[in-house]
Amino acid sequence: MADSKIAKGKIPELLKAVSADYELYAPTAEDGTIAFRRIDSAKEAMLDYRNTVVSAKELFLPRAEVVYEFDGEKFLDDALLDQKRVVFGMRPCDCRALSLLDLNFDTEQIKDPFYVTRRQNTVVVALACNEPVSSCFCTAVGSGPYSEEGADVLMADIGDHLSVKAITDKGQDFMKQYGKLFSANGSADWKKLAKGAEDKMKRKPEIENVKASLDERFENDVWDDISQKCLGCGACSYMCPTCYCFDLVSEKTAGGTRKVKTWDCCMFGLFTLHASGHNPRPVNSARLRQKLMHKFNYYRERYGVDSCVGCGRCVRKCPVNLDIREVLEQVAAAPNVTTEK
Repeated sequence: MADSKIAKGKIPELLKAVSADYELYAPTAEDGTIAFRRIDSAKEAMLDYRNTVVSAKELFLPRAEVVYEFDGEKFLDDALLDQKRVVFGMRPCDCRALSLLDLNFDTEQIKDPFYVTRRQNTVVVALACNEPVSSCFCTAVGSGPYSEEGADVLMADIGDHLSVKAITDKGQDFMKQYGKLFSANGSADWKKLAKGAEDKMKRKPEIENVKASLDERFENDVWDDISQKCLGCGACSYMCPTCYCFDLVSEKTAGGTRKVKTWDCCMFGLFTLHASGHNPRPVNSARLRQKLMHKFNYYRERYGVDSCVGCGRCVRKCPVNLDIREVLEQVAAAPNVTTEK
């Protein structure tokens, strides 16, 4: 399908039509916090935003969900999502995060039925980023403010209208479904637009060789130095669109029990605590190192990409202003001297 465009004045009509056919999610402002929430009216949607405080990850990996229930005699059926959904206005960094999560939750060996079902039943309509935040560094991790990865449809704000193009078959079906609201002559110079947005990136850290730096400095005093500032609060992980650590807990119900999967964080001291009482990562420096190793070393070894999309949320929301870009630079600059622990 050729590129299209839609006048901004028609966006309310589009969202109204979509909400009649799908569960519709869009960025909204509530108590000063911008996040993706289900909306019923176009008036609730906020499209003139830089990025949400909380990513759209929780629409696919909820903070807590019941895996199964047992009533004492039989297992109850899993309540898999069957409602079709549209997530409208997601930034490219969060869309790419879904592609990275796919690598872990939708593989030939293992498929998480809850995650996979949500992904399959959701149309992701992305909104390109014309004004990156100063803490953004998506271009450093192989993405960009106009990245198409993980999106079904990509939109770009061009003054009084949005240029739109379908990325996937699912996206083409979506645009055909609401084709009467789109104009066919929506050709845009996407490369020029992307270049203009990329040029506004304030800081572009060099992380191409970060894996080697991490390998060489696994046992190094630099981790002790960096962790002196870290509180181990986990805010960075809960804001991150690609962190997926979880815990499984059993809860007693009126007639039996249920297993619940909840978000967890490798920065917490209890995360690796064994039943024996042994903890292989008993100190904050080891936990901080694990977080960085997973994102920029282990994930690259396993899947060929870093588990970071450069959204900058961890930079913006760290209570002690610990900047992941500076941490990586500090590790790379540390003397390559192994310290015996």
